[in-house]
Amino acid sequence: MPDSTQAPTQFNQLPRAGVLPRLMALIYDALIIAGLWMVYGFLAMLIASTFGGLHCQPENVDYTPCVGGPLYQLGLVLVTAGYFFWSWRAAGQTIGMRAWRLMVANNNGMQLSWYQCFLRALVGPVSLGFFCLGFLWGYFRVDRATWHDLVSDSEVRQLPKKKKDKKLG
Repeated sequence: MPDSTQAPTQFNQLPRAGVLPRLMALIYDALIIAGLWMVYGFLAMLIASTFGGLHCQPENVDYTPCVGGPLYQLGLVLVTAGYFFWSWRAAGQTIGMRAWRLMVANNNGMQLSWYQCFLRALVGPVSLGFFCLGFLWGYFRVDRATWHDLVSDSEVRQLPKKKKDKKLG
């Protein structure tokens, strides 16, 4: 992760990530988020049924009273945003970005601020939601910047492949 001990020029010398690897990394992250949502849903149902006195009706396959309200949906948003915020701030990479050797940092090659993470998380779904126009925008720019890159003053770079050690003998 680019930090104050690593020269920002090292990050800036890496090639900019293309749109396709970024979308593929997002698919990986969607699988992780689906797992986090399942854990959150289990905990929400457990808490709601224990303390809330809600009466779910599994025989009718109706769990709406337990996990259908705006508070539950706000929790889903917070779980999703938390995953991205923590990943971007801790290592500059989500799990999907690690698999595709991508790293995000600000335009100076330094770790994203909380505000930049917030902007990326806010505009990212908009980039994806309008028929991926925010992502496809990167195809038409020399710097491959997407809408959420531009708004958050950040960029995604492609990390080099690790060299395999050759064992003798």
